[in-house]
Amino acid sequence: MNRYFFYHFLMVSLMNLLLFVPQILIQNRTTGAVASLLISPILGAIFIYMFTNAMARFPGIGLPEILKMFLPNWVVSPMMMFYAVMWWFSTTSVAVAYAVLINRFFNPDSNIMYILLGLILAAAYAASRSTLTVMLILEIGIIVNAPIVLFILFKMIRDPLLSMDAIRIIASYVTEMPTLSTLAAASFIFTGYINLSLFNRLFPPNFRIKHRWIYPFLGFSVLLMTFFIPIGFHGTEGVDNYIYLWTTTADSIAMQYGFIERVLFLFLIVFLNLTLLYMMVGFHVALDLVKCAWPKYKPEIDSPQTPIMNYVLLAIFTLGTLVYWYLSDEKLNFIITSNWMIVRFITEAVTVVGIFIISRRRRQL
Repeated sequence: MNRYFFYHFLMVSLMNLLLFVPQILIQNRTTGAVASLLISPILGAIFIYMFTNAMARFPGIGLPEILKMFLPNWVVSPMMMFYAVMWWFSTTSVAVAYAVLINRFFNPDSNIMYILLGLILAAAYAASRSTLTVMLILEIGIIVNAPIVLFILFKMIRDPLLSMDAIRIIASYVTEMPTLSTLAAASFIFTGYINLSLFNRLFPPNFRIKHRWIYPFLGFSVLLMTFFIPIGFHGTEGVDNYIYLWTTTADSIAMQYGFIERVLFLFLIVFLNLTLLYMMVGFHVALDLVKCAWPKYKPEIDSPQTPIMNYVLLAIFTLGTLVYWYLSDEKLNFIITSNWMIVRFITEAVTVVGIFIISRRRRQL
């Protein structure tokens, strides 16, 4: 069962390459981003230990059920709706950004709305399935796509065009104090553990997550590559000239002996799969959190039939995503998402500390 927790962590870690994390860190590369790279693994390790340790004391139930044990419904219901909006927006910002990316690099003549609608419908249909089914789909997707992403990262590290001098110059700014924005962005790579809020229902009693030291180490490694590889390819100043930073970086290398010469197309296809997985999990968690706002709702991890309510809520999510795309643009989406990451960081810290305290109270009782 440890591998299922690992899949969530790895999914979010790898998705950082296409999210807004690299852009936020690169923009602040001389004003605190490097220090944030060093601090975020420490915070990530602390949060992972506290949250997994707390959830292990509540086997077979999720965060909504835990909160309902200790708080009144009039408090829990608004909290569930707030968490649902947070998960929904995380999915929406990724969907909008990747729809624009497909339009720019795959088919510039296509309509972005049709691309976005196709992504949403595919992810929403998968998200409407049971929690167990979503977990199994995630497993298949990670097993197929993660090795390809790691191979591309390995190719980039070994590429002779990677300038170590540019990397050393930016690394020398390690003494600059981090900002809340850079710390929130850097810590996002470790946030896959928070999906345990819902998927803890699948884990049996006496289950313990082993080898937790791997997660901060792996996250820190991916975070370093996320930040320094584009700088090594484009230079300390040239890295500012690109909007789609990692997409352009992937197009900087080629497979001389492979049947696919341009890494860009392989990169985009693989991250299309990861985007759909990320959207599926995000929609599913948001969907369940909304239903948990009802006091009489009883969650099922493997229901034989899909409830009609799932389709209704996912239709609302789809409409909300399309409205957000219509009212925003690329620049506004970046600004909103940057602020959302700060809210997420604070919310996550409060949630983890709160659940940890609750778990200690349960132990004393």
